[in-house]
Amino acid sequence: MAELTTEAAKPTPESARQGLAAMTQHFVTDGPELHIVRDLLHKSVRDEIPLRYYQAEETCPKSVLVFVHGGGHMAGSIEVYEPICRRLAAATKQAVLAIEYRLAPEHPWPSGLNDLQTIRAALPDLLVEFGLPADLPIHLMGDSGGGAMAATLCLQSSEADLPKIEKLVLLYPSLDYRMDTESVRLFAEGYLLTAERMRWYFEQYLQGRAEPASISPLNMVVPHDFPEVLIINAGFDPLRDEAVSFWQKLNEAGHSARLSTYADMLHAYLNLERMVPEACAETYQQIAGFLAD
Repeated sequence: MAELTTEAAKPTPESARQGLAAMTQHFVTDGPELHIVRDLLHKSVRDEIPLRYYQAEETCPKSVLVFVHGGGHMAGSIEVYEPICRRLAAATKQAVLAIEYRLAPEHPWPSGLNDLQTIRAALPDLLVEFGLPADLPIHLMGDSGGGAMAATLCLQSSEADLPKIEKLVLLYPSLDYRMDTESVRLFAEGYLLTAERMRWYFEQYLQGRAEPASISPLNMVVPHDFPEVLIINAGFDPLRDEAVSFWQKLNEAGHSARLSTYADMLHAYLNLERMVPEACAETYQQIAGFLAD
């Protein structure tokens, strides 16, 4: 999620999408050349879900990182996050698989989550389709609204026949749809993502179909098999405190969770790379180190 239009302009889904795309295109240069970049349309009984696969080197990667883009459940796409996914593949040396899940308000909750569940169930076959072993270790990463979805996918009741998520990376994640934290109040205006815009995103996403508390990852029960987690936070971010609370909850439950806070950063700073190149480079390397451990 990001504040992408002026407060004087009435936001629309199209303005949110164009704003995120324009911001990323302006501040993030083209990603590095990779050995493989390949599109695939996954056809299930109900949906057709576009995917994009990235592989940096010719040698078979040791794992695959499934990437769930941000955008407040309303914006973002494979194309918008193309340079970020290329950087992830190059930095981690792992395969990266980006998902084009359905967006609100045309497709409200839980449409996007259903797409992620469909892809998770199909991952062994998809890995073979991309020339990889069906049992390759699987990691999951989500940023902002994508972080909410990635965390929810891991928090939902586990089933024996679903591929296991080994590690989870949450980048400035949205984890509490109630918007009741000190950081939401502190950074309500003037820090790229505003409280007013967040509220609008959530209204478009939920459309009265669920109570915010019931679907907030911060409020869910953590299963015993929850993956090892890296949470990367931004200091000047309305979402900052809910990420800290989630990290504390995981640790109190005995799970392995790391929290790294970039104190001087805004929300969505990977989409602002030209402004903060050092922080972005360090973030990619931190993710690579976590996945390699």
